[in-house]
Amino acid sequence: MTIADRAGVEAAEDARGRTDAAYDALLEMLMSAQVEPGAPLRTEALAAEIGVSATPVREALARLEATGLVLRSARRGYRAAPLLSGEELRQLVEVRLLVEPGIAAMACRRTGPGFLERLRAVVREQREAPTGPGYPRFKAYLEADWSFHVLLAEGSGNPFVRRTLDSFRGFVQRLHQVEDHVEDAQESAAEHTAIADAIAAGDAEAAAEAMRAHLHQVLERAVPPAVG
Repeated sequence: MTIADRAGVEAAEDARGRTDAAYDALLEMLMSAQVEPGAPLRTEALAAEIGVSATPVREALARLEATGLVLRSARRGYRAAPLLSGEELRQLVEVRLLVEPGIAAMACRRTGPGFLERLRAVVREQREAPTGPGYPRFKAYLEADWSFHVLLAEGSGNPFVRRTLDSFRGFVQRLHQVEDHVEDAQESAAEHTAIADAIAAGDAEAAAEAMRAHLHQVLERAVPPAVG
């Protein structure tokens, strides 16, 4: 590699680093309600606040658009997405119910000790991670929570399953948007443990049912049934 080639690689890595930093800063602002849902997102103002140029902010906003946290229109530019309604949360879980019980059943093919230990380790991380106050303090919890589902997708052995699951991530993250604490951390970890136990037993049907029960509970905790 020539000096010019090396300089080009370093410049590209530096640019990616600035975009990643802008992405992380904007994600925290959106998840912590530092930007109100529905509010416009002005590139120059955000760049000044974060301390980077406008280019990494534009790139970060484009990435955030894929998560559903940011919306873009031709005339209005970018704005923070409104909070998901109860009906939208139900629709999200409906889609997950179509996909993730099958993922859990497929993961029973990978019941070796290494895979199972990774599942158990992620659940331990989930149990031990702080759950607030504020998004910066429960970010690690969300990472561990989602990592459990990612491991199951990887355990399916089907790369298209992983891609399908990845498309849910931003919307799942929005279950905890503008929260001060994660209130259902212990319940979620217990439900993940039940899924892992079924996989350890090699029981695909039980693994699918445990995932189904988990998702129903996620929805019930996010959108309690109406009274009366």
